[in-house]
Amino acid sequence: MAITDSNIGSTGGRTNLKSNVWGGPFVMGLLITLLGVVALSSIVFTSLATAVFYGAMLFVGGIFEVIHAFRVRKSGPFLMFLLGGILSAVVGALVLMNPGAGLLALTLLIGGYFFASGLFRGITSIADRYEGWGWDFAYGLVSVALGVIIFAQMPYSSLWAPGILVGVEILSRGIAMMAGALTVRKVVRELPA
Repeated sequence: MAITDSNIGSTGGRTNLKSNVWGGPFVMGLLITLLGVVALSSIVFTSLATAVFYGAMLFVGGIFEVIHAFRVRKSGPFLMFLLGGILSAVVGALVLMNPGAGLLALTLLIGGYFFASGLFRGITSIADRYEGWGWDFAYGLVSVALGVIIFAQMPYSSLWAPGILVGVEILSRGIAMMAGALTVRKVVRELPA
């Protein structure tokens, strides 16, 4: 449906339309940013909530995968979906029953990812020496250092590492949403009235 004067009504309606385009996403970004600040201010709670959420998603995903296995039993890989779904549901249930152990496992995965990713990026940047390789090498060093810090402080790092990562992700997502909304606002203001 095209937006015309009859759809909008008066010039005031056009102003409302322009503010609705960017206002809602800006407010959502602001709320998400505040949630990120709250998450970073209570990283132990955020870490535990992350483990519980991860366990719940594994459990629910496993149930859906088992259901899907029975839906495709005559035309698809029934056994693969069934066993994968059972495994996901069981691991999710175990994480939900013991979130501390799930949090420890999640932190080990995060530390391993940082270490392996940084090592790979650092070695690749030195071997290829492409333009700007120094930035990738620096990123690799920082990533390896993060992995080493997480492993060196185990099991205590399981209380802070996931919470900080989730909090920073939520905070940066909110800031990005607000920046995008302000960009839309600028573009909308430049449109002819």
